[in-house]
Amino acid sequence: MAAFERDGVTINYSSWGDQSTPPVLLLHAFGADHRMWLPLAGALSRAFFVVAPDLRGHGLSSAPEDPAAYRIEVLAGDVAALLDHLGLDLCALAGSGFGGMIALQFAVTWPGRLAGLVISDSAPAAASDRYDEPFRERERRLLAAEEVVRTYGTAGLGRREAASIADPFLAGGVRHRYASLNTAGYLGCAQARREHPGLVPALSEKVTCPVLLCVGADDAAQAGTRVMSQELPGARVLTFKNTGHGVPIYRPGPFGDALLRFFRDIEEGNPTGGHRTV
Repeated sequence: MAAFERDGVTINYSSWGDQSTPPVLLLHAFGADHRMWLPLAGALSRAFFVVAPDLRGHGLSSAPEDPAAYRIEVLAGDVAALLDHLGLDLCALAGSGFGGMIALQFAVTWPGRLAGLVISDSAPAAASDRYDEPFRERERRLLAAEEVVRTYGTAGLGRREAASIADPFLAGGVRHRYASLNTAGYLGCAQARREHPGLVPALSEKVTCPVLLCVGADDAAQAGTRVMSQELPGARVLTFKNTGHGVPIYRPGPFGDALLRFFRDIEEGNPTGGHRTV
């Protein structure tokens, strides 16, 4: 991995492909890191210069103790700083979950730096009167998990999550995954996504590039995608059958194909809207 520093925070990132080809930045989900994108990086890098950072508080990047260091605006600023570090003025940006919230913030703050935007399994705000009960119930579960981490650390949350898994190998994997997360990073990012005032009013005004919205048909949080599609009526919306929260993780092949087709349509000037189930 390579790294750069911004205001005393080290951001690590991996890259694939030829830097002379169009750049695509990939922002991982909450609690993940750049490795989330490994199943997609090879195929994408045949046509694009692919860059995937570890967001601050995740992976090998720094995890400041100050919760204010994790505001969504700050993380979006890390993305802008990464582009500057690489000498890139323009990119296509894709984000999943929490990474999608950061990508949306980047899109409304620096719309002129985006050739295309892909948002998967995400929402423009953690709370809205336009969300349904399944979305709100998922938010309550996330808040309960945050309280466990605040009291017992990420390892404590891992033990709780593993308790319901009968297979000892899988249970051990879950405990290890959670124990490897940074507690300060987990709590800082959890607070940031929960307290972010939201971007619903800014979407239609600020987001000017082509947009692809992806969501699983079985995702309890799909109301977030529904609100974004209402605010961005020109967006392409793909619903993935038999898929829950985490389309890039559970359906990496079809998701990667969707990205390549979307980027190709942008390059060729083809229509980029419409709703489809895959």
